[in-house]
Amino acid sequence: MTHLSEMMLRNNPSRSQGGKPSSLIAYFVLAYAITWATLGLVALASQGLLPFPLPSGLRSLLMLIGSSGPLLAALLIVATTADKGGMRAFFRPWLTWRVGLRWYLVVLFEPALAILLAMAGAFLLNGTTFNLAHPAVVRQLDLPLGINPWLLIIPVFIVGGLIGGPLGEEPGWRGFALARLQNRFGPLTASLLLGLLWSMWHLPFFFIKGTSQSSTPFLLFVLGTVANSVLIAWVYNHTRGSVLLALLFHAALNMTALYLPISLWNDWRGVTIQCLVALSIVIISGPTRFARQASAEQTPPGSELSKESARTGRLSPHNS
Repeated sequence: MTHLSEMMLRNNPSRSQGGKPSSLIAYFVLAYAITWATLGLVALASQGLLPFPLPSGLRSLLMLIGSSGPLLAALLIVATTADKGGMRAFFRPWLTWRVGLRWYLVVLFEPALAILLAMAGAFLLNGTTFNLAHPAVVRQLDLPLGINPWLLIIPVFIVGGLIGGPLGEEPGWRGFALARLQNRFGPLTASLLLGLLWSMWHLPFFFIKGTSQSSTPFLLFVLGTVANSVLIAWVYNHTRGSVLLALLFHAALNMTALYLPISLWNDWRGVTIQCLVALSIVIISGPTRFARQASAEQTPPGSELSKESARTGRLSPHNS
């Protein structure tokens, strides 16, 4: 086991619970099953392949459940493999916020800076200009005329960014799966593998009319998602496994797609820049130093639970 993996598992003892390959496989199977079963119905209805229409209320409920598959799967796995201490340890990184101002600047502004670079490149290469006065959020939220969408950026970030997709995904992808994958494959390989699995999980969205994925080439989306997975893992590993920072990063990525004319998920210009940013981080850090190493003065979240678990013996110290 790598030094990083030992540190991350000590930081949150619930990660050691259910750490066997079977529990990790079960997590992904469950996350996919929840999402594909619910969103599969929505996709069939969207393509006119159901013999009956889906009521709007039921469609909204299925979309909510399906979009939360990673979170629901993690909760079910932890609830069935860990005691109360393990559940508390699972939730604790959601509130890990003392990570240094620079990491907040990274997660909140890296997506916007990457898009500005893509816009500058498009202008220099082709003379392409962009209109920032009418962002996509106006169409997606059907805002009334006369309302400045930029004045709504904070409530849109909170409601659409945090409470929307990221909250249903990040506690599962990063809060549960990433540390376990890193324990087996190392941080770089784990982030790449999780990026591929994260991409495939989105497949039903490509068949639901009106979603951003429905008009996106799948390979382009995979490249953007893998690049974003690498960057989120880099932040996660430098912020003591903060799920909160992963949530903020995911939300910022979504917000840029709403407010800026280039997306880091489905526009080849933005995806190219984000891939270059991720590659630069890996080259500068090195694949074996992709994450911060533990230091003697660090007080990892959940360390008290780890000590308690060692005394009571209720949480298994077995990691693989």
